[in-house]
Amino acid sequence: MAIVKFVTSGSPMNNIFPYIMKKEKTDAKLISGINCMPETALEEFRAVKNQFRKTDGRQYWHIVQSFSPDDNLTPEIAHEIGLKFAEYFGNYQTVVATHIDRNHIHNHIVFNSVNFENGKK
Repeated sequence: MAIVKFVTSGSPMNNIFPYIMKKEKTDAKLISGINCMPETALEEFRAVKNQFRKTDGRQYWHIVQSFSPDDNLTPEIAHEIGLKFAEYFGNYQTVVATHIDRNHIHNHIVFNSVNFENGKK
């Protein structure tokens, strides 16, 4: 059974993407973007913030979705679950990275605090 936790976003936005995409923690095939490309997510998040003049305050939301080792999931299935979960947030740019460096597989889901369609936070 998965546990979902919102993580306090204390890290600056330019640090969160290198952390969740660190090659020691994941594999390139386990990193996906929704409404953005993972490689350029930082610039894309900032472009939306600038477009709607929403550059202050919370910059992103960070969710960790952890699975029990007893769940017997492959990293690919866990990643698919993370992508399906992220779809519930609609018109937000999102990066999903599945970490496989621990005995439990877990997804890092980071999404922009600004909606790319209407500019709402």
